[in-house]
Amino acid sequence: MASLQTEVDSGALESAFWKTRSPDIEWIARTAIRGSITINVVASMGTLNTGLLPTELTYLQQAVAILMWGILIYASAFVGPRLRLQFNPDLIALVAFYGFAVVSVFWSSLNVAALMKSAALAMTTFGAFCLVTRIDIDDIVKATAHGLFILVAASAFFAIAVPDIGIDHSWMHSGQWQGIYESKQTLGFVGAYLMFLACYRKMRGQGWLAFLVVFLTASTCVLASESRGAGAVALAACALLVTSMWSVRCMRVYAVLPFVMCILAGFLFLYFYVTGYDAIHIGDASIDFTERTLIWHYAISHFDDAPLLGFGINGFWTIPSIYDYFEQNHTWVLDNYHSGYIAILIETGFLGYVLFAASVLLFSSKVLHLISARAIERSHCALIIGFVVLSFQTNFTETTFLRSTMFTSVLLVAFLFATCRPVPRPDL
Repeated sequence: MASLQTEVDSGALESAFWKTRSPDIEWIARTAIRGSITINVVASMGTLNTGLLPTELTYLQQAVAILMWGILIYASAFVGPRLRLQFNPDLIALVAFYGFAVVSVFWSSLNVAALMKSAALAMTTFGAFCLVTRIDIDDIVKATAHGLFILVAASAFFAIAVPDIGIDHSWMHSGQWQGIYESKQTLGFVGAYLMFLACYRKMRGQGWLAFLVVFLTASTCVLASESRGAGAVALAACALLVTSMWSVRCMRVYAVLPFVMCILAGFLFLYFYVTGYDAIHIGDASIDFTERTLIWHYAISHFDDAPLLGFGINGFWTIPSIYDYFEQNHTWVLDNYHSGYIAILIETGFLGYVLFAASVLLFSSKVLHLISARAIERSHCALIIGFVVLSFQTNFTETTFLRSTMFTSVLLVAFLFATCRPVPRPDL
């Protein structure tokens, strides 16, 4: 009884606290949060072309992104909570995994870059919590879509008007669009995310003209960059979104896909670990995903060097002997795993991957529970499932998991947090 009274008193005090806030201050804070999201997206979604920003100044992008997260976190203190999370196993597993990734820096090489990445990951994970609990999901999507549209529109402009910057002239990708980015793959995936969010906004009532302008600009950038994987993933995610709104049964099936992909990634690890191959062999065919499998094989071949805890965040490619050996054997090195699943396995080890898989399993279970209890708006549930599936598909060939500043990577964490809400008991 005393405990119940304390809880009531606490809730009353909290309610009174937020009522004392000036509506004008809260409106300004919400506007600051929305503005910070758009600027953050523009700054953080990929390395800009050296013709626009010299290599020695690329740190400015990360600095702007971190500044925007700082503004968002500060502004959230002046905004009343819109969504309350519950400290259940799903939230505990999610926090445990990201907390483990943050502290893994202590068994890495402890270089400045690793320490900064760890600090940034801690800050953006907290920022993701503030983001999803302080403003509506539709406002987050709108601000994110605005930032992505600025990026694809600028990329289309440079590809047409300034081809020396906007078009890739290298022998391997000659004639393909790269827009304002250093890599055509970045443009492809920025366009893919915008296609998905444009589809969601149309389903939420956006006009046809605005939808067609955004969707066609994004899809043009995806096609012109010849990012076939990004285009296929985007169309699949859009189809998932539409069918989720048609059928609850489809939504339930899609909710378990992230955990299924974690298991498939585990089989991929096992294949390279057991066979020692540097490509996937099916009959007489050899698949290397544009030499990505060379990186996967090389990283997994070092798994036994740190099997339980991994090399620590940013602790693998920073080892000179590992970096130099790959470069000497292949004449190139990207300092990138090109697979988010392998990044988790190598940097946080078997324990980290188990925590990650457990958090994904609990996410899928919680979403199914929310659907059954009708404890979440249907369109929001479809958006969260679609975005998570899109992100998990992308991470088979690109590394976005544990990216400390890329906005869509942090948005994934925010959407995972969004499902950690309480579920009303049917008997209450």
